[in-house]
Amino acid sequence: MPQVTNSLQFHFTETAPTPLLKDFETFARYLEQNAFALGKATEHIPYKPLAALNAAMTHPNTEGTSHTPQHFYPQLHLYYHLALAGKLFRRVYRKDKAFLEATERLAAYRALSAAEKYFFLLETLWIDCSWEELGNRPHSFTLSYQASNFLEALGDCKPDLPIFANDGPALFRSLELFLPRLIIECFALFGWYEAERDEARYQQLYSKELYPIARLTPSALGVTLAQILARRRPFLEWNIPNLRSEGMLPARRKSNKKASPDFARLFRHLCADDELRSTLPREVPQTAKGNFIFKVSVAPKVWRTIALSSKHTLDDLHYAIQDAFDFDADHLYAFYMDNRWCSDERFESPHSSEGPWADEIEIGELGLAANQPFIYHFDFGDDWRFDVILLEIKTGEPLLKKPKILETHGKAPEQYPEADW
Repeated sequence: MPQVTNSLQFHFTETAPTPLLKDFETFARYLEQNAFALGKATEHIPYKPLAALNAAMTHPNTEGTSHTPQHFYPQLHLYYHLALAGKLFRRVYRKDKAFLEATERLAAYRALSAAEKYFFLLETLWIDCSWEELGNRPHSFTLSYQASNFLEALGDCKPDLPIFANDGPALFRSLELFLPRLIIECFALFGWYEAERDEARYQQLYSKELYPIARLTPSALGVTLAQILARRRPFLEWNIPNLRSEGMLPARRKSNKKASPDFARLFRHLCADDELRSTLPREVPQTAKGNFIFKVSVAPKVWRTIALSSKHTLDDLHYAIQDAFDFDADHLYAFYMDNRWCSDERFESPHSSEGPWADEIEIGELGLAANQPFIYHFDFGDDWRFDVILLEIKTGEPLLKKPKILETHGKAPEQYPEADW
């Protein structure tokens, strides 16, 4: 536990209140020194590196096997999301594989004090991480509310006083039944509490991703931070992925930057010896300028290459794909920018009831990298799926006024094939 002064101040180190910072650095060093392709479907860390990383942690997960996927390693799953959401690492694409690459922000992160690192990671978790992804429950409309209520209930608890499943607050008891292990262990890693699993109940559960609590002991740090965040930065109003999934953010990425440069300032009074002075600035995505060359496939041997300028919108790309495949552009559509079918990281047709909308985002604002794939979903009834990949960005040449079809390969399918009666 962190050292606490009489004025309720905390002293942070690489190993206190937990080994969070030490283990995150071990995680980052391993990624820098070992190149490996991410899983094709999930873009998660594959089995062999996971096992090596787990063994290097201060408290390894003893339940892991040689074929345990990433989300069954709560600590590594958290670090993976913090590294990407905090822009300390980025995915790069080589041919059809994704890799993790350190950014220049990683060196800036390492120059921070222990307290500054801790609150940068906490801000990343609170503002930038998708808790649905953290909890391995994509498209769960209730998880964010359940987790938010759980942490608000934590703020009403007394530090260092154990809460037992049989006599804890009713709200607290009911919430932990539905929260995934990943979320509960996530905040334990930040030192907000110590959680003890009810092993008998755990063995009876239908899902091993749940975490029945036998005893939970809140820390002074956890209760204090939960109270401040509930009052000054309520999760449901500040978490960007949650706001995006609720259709409450505009399409333009530069407008998606939640104005919270003072996040760390909320906690300066809690840090001894003025240890919390700085943090990493919130990154504003840069706009790329040039002509973007896309390969759009509807089948392995049926594809088109299409060029658009950085000033064109995703709506322009929609119409260019429709023209290239002789479709009628007569249905709704969506682009799933994380290359996951029906994900929340999407841009919708301007005629859809929920945004963000494709005609409000320019291609140059998307932060796309060469070889990056994404999905174009057209006609939600017939479910036409087009796989899109950015082949290259051509700079130093005049921007195209109109989208241009550069190459055609294979016969386009019939949009409305005649029924075979």
